[in-house]
Amino acid sequence: MNRPWIRLPRALLSGAFFIAYGLFALPFAALLPLPFVPRRLGRLGVRFCYRLFVALAGATGLYRVDARGVQRATGRIVVMNHVSLIDICVLLAHLPDAVCIAKAAAKRNPFLSAGVKKLFIANDAGPERTVDEVSAYLARGVNVVVFPQGTRGGAKFHRGAARLALATRAPVDVYRIDYDPVVLAKGQPWWDVGDRIIRIRLAYRETIVPEGANDHRHAVALTDRLAAALRQRTCPASAGSASGA
Repeated sequence: MNRPWIRLPRALLSGAFFIAYGLFALPFAALLPLPFVPRRLGRLGVRFCYRLFVALAGATGLYRVDARGVQRATGRIVVMNHVSLIDICVLLAHLPDAVCIAKAAAKRNPFLSAGVKKLFIANDAGPERTVDEVSAYLARGVNVVVFPQGTRGGAKFHRGAARLALATRAPVDVYRIDYDPVVLAKGQPWWDVGDRIIRIRLAYRETIVPEGANDHRHAVALTDRLAAALRQRTCPASAGSASGA
């Protein structure tokens, strides 16, 4: 049912929600650069903030999140398709201890640089250093999240996740996230939240154990397998199974 009259109040509610959440998270973000804040504590804090984000988003009536079969395993490479600006919030809210490989440009953003430098892995360090850093996290039981598409809605699946899996021999947990309707996609205005509840489904697909040498042929084969799993859309979340964080 098309209800254009409800779009404006939903847009205003969405704006108020993001402003309120941003004001809550701002003091925490200010603590991240301080040297006495350990990285693990920072990651736990970020996970708490993302879990709160998901819970409050559900409380507003704007969103419902259905997270099915999220694995409690640690020390894994985690891959997921990239649809929306809030993908990482939903995923990290449900995973155990995890970090994410982020764009190097985020380090130059005055609002994101502290968190990226301390809690994420920037993708500008070069292949060898990146593998070393990822291996160190995996050895400590920290999951490493990679978006093979690189950017929201990207048509191309990059081989970075496959290369990391082949280099570290870490199992790869594959997740798919779907939105109905889609919000905060690339080029989509923040206020475009439709006229009904946004149902988000995060679904575990499979765990892939990398096989073969870390070479071009095996990286292409593994990337193709990941892409096939990530392109298969899940059914939209149903109202009865929706949950919070």
